[in-house]
Amino acid sequence: MAKQQNIFVYGTLKRGQCREQCWPLPPISVTAAWTLGTVYDLGPYPAMIAGSSRIAGQLWTYTESQIDAVRKELDCIEVTNQPGYPNEYDRVEIEVNLLDGSKLLAETYLFSRPAELTKIGRLVPSSLRLEQADYVIWPLSSPWLEAI
Repeated sequence: MAKQQNIFVYGTLKRGQCREQCWPLPPISVTAAWTLGTVYDLGPYPAMIAGSSRIAGQLWTYTESQIDAVRKELDCIEVTNQPGYPNEYDRVEIEVNLLDGSKLLAETYLFSRPAELTKIGRLVPSSLRLEQADYVIWPLSSPWLEAI
């Protein structure tokens, strides 16, 4: 079995959002997941930084042979590692939680200038309660589990 690579998304790259069509390859799977962080609404897209809220998102899974093409496209979208441009987001590895209680590692994109967020964005509060826990979801009208 080929090794799998995971990418956690929490904004415009989720199913049902405006950049869903930007994924360069179809995933093996898309699963509801969450991680800890803080999310700011920047208007047309969100920005996540380290924090302690449960951030609802999706885990997109690819084979190891696909991941370089996926990273290259997502890095362009997120303005990460682009020659001549400062990073808007940094691609990092985080711990992600699945709804069945299992945990795994995934890459995600965190906003590279967290000190600026209070000036340029609005903190997104918890908006969904599931199994005795509050979750932050962006945008507020976005279905989380139904989009999987």
